[in-house]
Parts: sequence; structure tokens; C-alpha cells
Amino acid sequence: MDEEGHPSLLAPIMIATLSTCAQLERDNISFRLQSGRKRYIENGGKLGRKVGSVKTEEQMKAEYREVISLLRKGYSIRDVAKFSGKEVSTAQRVKRLLKVQLQQ
Repeated sequence: MDEEGHPSLLAPIMIATLSTCAQLERDNISFRLQSGRKRYIENGGKLGRKVGSVKTEEQMKAEYREVISLLRKGYSIRDVAKFSGKEVSTAQRVKRLLKVQLQQ
């Protein structure tokens, strides 16, 4: 603001300059992250989940039989989680698996 309380004529220029600096910094951070990942992979590193950390459909069916049984009886997700001692997210994941299998 100037002495009379009006917006300064330099304010838009300053804002545009600061915005450009912030964008350059974001681009620089992204470049450094990508180059670090690339170097890690070149040196034999592996990104992502470890092999075997994701359960197959058969493993999930075997481990969560009780959850599947309760879901087929029509219980709600929260009730299934409470009765089976599992987390709500686990019950949702199993329910999603059942829906996919029913559609096939």
C-alpha cells in the first residue's frame, strides 16, 4: 500500500516474481528427487513393496474366512469388524475382493 492506502503498483510485479521463484524451487526439488531415485535404481536398489508383502486372493480367503462368512450373512462392515476382531479397513478390503469375484 502506498501513503494514501491504495495498492502499490509494484505489488503485482513482486507477487509474480515470488511466484516464479517458488515454481523454480519446486522444479529443483522434483529434479533432485528424480535424480536420486534414478541413481538408487542404477546402483541396484528397488522401489516399491517387497515381494510377498501383498497377499493373493487365496491367502486372503484363507485368513479372513470369518469375515467372509459374516459379510455373506449380511452384517455391516462395522459389525463384521467388531465381531471378527479385525479392522474396518480389512473388512472393506475383503468385501471389495468378494464383489470383484462375484462380477467375474
